[in-house]
Amino acid sequence: MAKAQRITPESMGKERDRKAAELAASMPEDRAGLLAVTAEATAEFHAAVLACDDAAAQIAADRYDAAVWKLNGGTSFGVMDSSNPEAGGILAEAHCRADAGTVPMWNQTGEFLITVQGVRAVVRVRDGFGRFRVSMGFHVVDADKPFISETGYRSHFDTARGGRTVDEVAISVFTALLAEKRIPLAPEYRQRRGDEAAPAWLAELAAPDAGELVFEDRAGQMAFGF
Repeated sequence: MAKAQRITPESMGKERDRKAAELAASMPEDRAGLLAVTAEATAEFHAAVLACDDAAAQIAADRYDAAVWKLNGGTSFGVMDSSNPEAGGILAEAHCRADAGTVPMWNQTGEFLITVQGVRAVVRVRDGFGRFRVSMGFHVVDADKPFISETGYRSHFDTARGGRTVDEVAISVFTALLAEKRIPLAPEYRQRRGDEAAPAWLAELAAPDAGELVFEDRAGQMAFGF
């Protein structure tokens, strides 16, 4: 019986590159064409997550990764190097980014406003350092009111959840954090956050009304844990 081959980070990287090269072979050669593929794959991934379709989500993610690999010169090395504006992952992320103030799709970055139980927060969505992972940063809007942390900021890592949009997950998480703690900002942070200029899109929004946005859980939902 043949001895099982040991799986190492190097062998996994080679297999990832092989798969990316195979998919990328039929993709456009120019940057604009490849960026268009990343946008299409992002929309397909978002639709698959909402439909709780694991297989379709994997296919869309593979297409996105292959296009990014090709944008990066046919290598995964340095693909998300933030110091290199020409890195494939950085180019794709910027191209696919949601408009400021608009809720992003899954696999998009962006920022938007939520209001839960009278507490406003700007949610900044970023890559979560892993496939199907997402980073959410909750930033205080009203520095003179209680928040989920005394600094006016709290981060959270999550996974794409089937059947839910990004804002639904953000509201769910924020609601749970509010239940744990709702405290005034420490004086130094109250001053600092109060002095920070609001993003243009946020400054243009109307003042909040007395209504509340309360998360209501739904049965039958799932998290993508690939």
